[in-house]
Amino acid sequence: MVKKTIYSFYNLRVIACIGIVLLHTLNGAIGLYGSTISINEQIISLTVKNLLLWCVPCFVMVTGALLLNPEKEISYVKLFKKYILRIIFALLFCCIVFSIFDLIVHGDTFTFHIIVEIIQDFFLGTSWSHLWYLYFIIGLYLMIPIYKIITKNAKSRDIKYILILYLIFLSIMPTLNIFGLNISFYILVSTIYPFYAFFGYAYYQKIIELRNYQSLLLIILSSIGLVLVNIYQYKFGYAFLEVLLNYSSILVVLQSVGIFALFVNFKGKSNKVIESLDSASFGIYLLHMIFVRLILKYLEFNPYNFIPLVSFLCLVITVVLCSYVIVFMLKKMPLFNKFL
Repeated sequence: MVKKTIYSFYNLRVIACIGIVLLHTLNGAIGLYGSTISINEQIISLTVKNLLLWCVPCFVMVTGALLLNPEKEISYVKLFKKYILRIIFALLFCCIVFSIFDLIVHGDTFTFHIIVEIIQDFFLGTSWSHLWYLYFIIGLYLMIPIYKIITKNAKSRDIKYILILYLIFLSIMPTLNIFGLNISFYILVSTIYPFYAFFGYAYYQKIIELRNYQSLLLIILSSIGLVLVNIYQYKFGYAFLEVLLNYSSILVVLQSVGIFALFVNFKGKSNKVIESLDSASFGIYLLHMIFVRLILKYLEFNPYNFIPLVSFLCLVITVVLCSYVIVFMLKKMPLFNKFL
């Protein structure tokens, strides 16, 4: 069972990684060329982008499933040396690489001020926007010892209680704002991400179970809801619906839960291509924006000038393959292999 679940995680991480590349590609294309396309093309692009919000939650659920497992021992030394230090190195590496990239494409000269900017980017999070995930994952790792105390000692009903609390206070209650209901009750947790981590653990441990038809129903209904929200927000100007287009949205929560459950239920098999892509997925996430920016912004490739479906498909494949090749080569080097 463990092996099947791990293979499922391989598949899920690869699909989620490709989904994130598509999300960022769409976001970049809309930002650069959105004013040149029709309102219907804008709505379709934004809808597809928002239908991919499940990718990050599923990454968090996989992390929770693996690291919150009571059978997995993680000492404080291992936590900081293996997990947190890896992310810090990756973050510093990205701040340096992205600063050099910006320096080259803008034709600027290297000065001491660039070093100051790199240090500032590292501590203030002012580098490229997709690096927010690294800051988040460091925070999640720091809480793992506390979360593991809970999973080691909690009964099934306690885990369900935690999930219900998170769901009500961090997803359902904020959603009520669209009806003008600002509930004053709150819990001392500010983001939905612990819910995803604990749900991943709970589903992995079979504390919560969903049949495939139930997972599919969650995915279909939540996706329909997201499509309708996008249409009403962008076509009719219902800006208050924005609360339903983020990671704490009840629609995104249900969609993410359904997708995660469906993948875990799937009896995966060993596949060398998937395993290779999975081993490079973190590096692909880190570096893919270089190729997205290079192609869309600096090579001025407008995917809407051609058949958009084909253009975006080719663009995503190109970005993933280019990122994979760079990661594959970097992983051959001892210095980079430690965090990619």
